[in-house]
Amino acid sequence: MQHSKKEFKLLLSVRLFFIVAVTTLFFFHFLDLKIYLFSKNLNGYFALFFIKIINPIAKIFNPSVIFPMALLTLILAKDLKKVLNNPQKLSTVTERLAIKKQVLMSSLDYYLLIIKHIIFSIILSGLVLHILKYILGVSRPKYFFNYDYERYNFFNIEHKVNSLPSGHTQAAFTIAILFILYFNRYNLFFLLLAAFIGISRVFMSAHFPSDLIIGAYIGAVFPIILYNLKFKKDFLSFKEQKLIDFNVFLKLICIRFFI
Repeated sequence: MQHSKKEFKLLLSVRLFFIVAVTTLFFFHFLDLKIYLFSKNLNGYFALFFIKIINPIAKIFNPSVIFPMALLTLILAKDLKKVLNNPQKLSTVTERLAIKKQVLMSSLDYYLLIIKHIIFSIILSGLVLHILKYILGVSRPKYFFNYDYERYNFFNIEHKVNSLPSGHTQAAFTIAILFILYFNRYNLFFLLLAAFIGISRVFMSAHFPSDLIIGAYIGAVFPIILYNLKFKKDFLSFKEQKLIDFNVFLKLICIRFFI
């Protein structure tokens, strides 16, 4: 696990915020409709790739899957920590895994911190996204083109007019940034996958390109804001400590069922 990205300073810059805001407005007013219609005239293989391959992946690479898994892991890890207050059981685990007691307990605290950050990042970015959806009330492509909906209708909770920002894109980028922050491996793969998940929403007739831009920004920036404001100081306390690998942590969670 690593926190070596200099806290993703570019993501938190005011300059990037204005670039994203201006780009979103430009696409919204001048390019959204043209790009969406162009996508409908592309070779069918493009649509098949995004609909048949990327869209099913999006259902896995999604908070509806990641959030319950993280919550369950949090519950099990907290329960394990409580169980290990028993000196006999603590000795059993440390001997079985050949781990020092201090390393074991510090590692549990460390991974609990990561899981909490994942959970709160998903909640915070999702909350911001849905507030914006409600305020902006932008129609989804299907309803704008086929049912004569207005382009936008402020302060509207109807699903048909909550296109901006894209929830799937936000979710994909939130998960991608969390993977990059804590694993710092396959970064380009996770970013491309998140981008493809966003693009697939255009081919699914669920979103316009501007929805993807602001969705990606929200998904990427809020885990980093939360990390800096809430978790960074706590993580620094583990900087000089020896910690177990993530695979060993998963073994610990499994061992909980047998102790």
